[in-house]
Amino acid sequence: MCRQGKRCALVPISLALIVLLSGCWNHNELNELSIVLAIGIDKMDDHHYEVSFQVVDPNQMSRTRSSDRTPTSVLSVRAESISEALRKTAGMSSRKLYISHLQILFLDEATAKQGINEPMDWLLRDYEIRPVFDLVIVRDHTAKDALSFVTSTELLPAMDMHKALKLSYKSWAPTVYSRAKDFLESLSKDGIEPVITGLQLGSQIDKAQTMDNVKKSTQHANYYYSGIGVFQEDHLVGWMNESEGRAYNYLTNHVVTSVNKIDCPDSNFQYTLEIIDANANFQPRVVNDKPVLEATIKIVSNIQEMGCNNIDLKKEDDLLKLQKLAADQYVETLNHGLQKAQSLGADIFGFGEAFHRAYPAKWHEWKGDWDRRFQEMDVTVSVNLEIQRNGKIISSFGMKQNKQE
Repeated sequence: MCRQGKRCALVPISLALIVLLSGCWNHNELNELSIVLAIGIDKMDDHHYEVSFQVVDPNQMSRTRSSDRTPTSVLSVRAESISEALRKTAGMSSRKLYISHLQILFLDEATAKQGINEPMDWLLRDYEIRPVFDLVIVRDHTAKDALSFVTSTELLPAMDMHKALKLSYKSWAPTVYSRAKDFLESLSKDGIEPVITGLQLGSQIDKAQTMDNVKKSTQHANYYYSGIGVFQEDHLVGWMNESEGRAYNYLTNHVVTSVNKIDCPDSNFQYTLEIIDANANFQPRVVNDKPVLEATIKIVSNIQEMGCNNIDLKKEDDLLKLQKLAADQYVETLNHGLQKAQSLGADIFGFGEAFHRAYPAKWHEWKGDWDRRFQEMDVTVSVNLEIQRNGKIISSFGMKQNKQE
């Protein structure tokens, strides 16, 4: 029995502090890790992938870095799975690869066509990896080529491509910004299929993989995002070009801002509209036991460039004429994109979701063969376009200005 109460009270407190202050049991020192910013997956044969990791060179992050060394290195391993490939790199690097800061995942077309569920399973299952990394399909080249590309704007190529993709999505309608969690959500929903943006690397890829690519103001090669990959479940089934990709973004409310060139009335010139707001609305109906849908898109725009010498923007009739011409051209573009998706049998617009919400009983009857019903569905597209402002000048620069009275 303890006679000194205060000392006895300190015993359990000390034991508790020992437990709480014992430190991190699974800590990793920074100088023992290699930060991975990008991963590339290329299909090699029926059972193997070539998995490439873009790793940051810590020595090149200091102010005294050498200009002769690239800021990143690429480690490539052949394996049957991504987790196995990661373990195999232990014999190639003195540091453990750390995937938690992954920014972008590149897939070659062969992997995307075969199905990306298998290679992505570990990336979505591992507790250290957040599913917010970008998904990109490399067209006409390998994913390893994309990781080896030397970029000029950002020191780290993966960050350059990540930022370029976000900027392209915000300012240019034909591209999409697809992250792993967005892809996963589309796969888990009924009535909508996922999409992923494509990346092209140009023809001089060999020169683009050396530091010579950024030592002159004119680069040997530059990458650019082009096309939207259309999926059925996790399989790539086709591509949408620039115009068709524009239609996808307008019909899915993904347009932040963009520009579009329109043909002038009764002339061979064009004018350019800056899109500042776009909103799509679906009205699903059942006609003769078949799905029918009306899509209405409201677009607000400003005149960015005016090449029409026969248009006077001070006249309301001329302004209404420009609005109608632009609306008609948008209807044509949207119909082309819609027809491409129907030809592929992939409801990337979410029409099935609209029917699911409006006619839940009918949807349970249709969802088993929705791909066929989507291909045969009649869709009516209408566009309401408004031109709000014409900029600091009124008429075209080449047109004689009317004198103000």
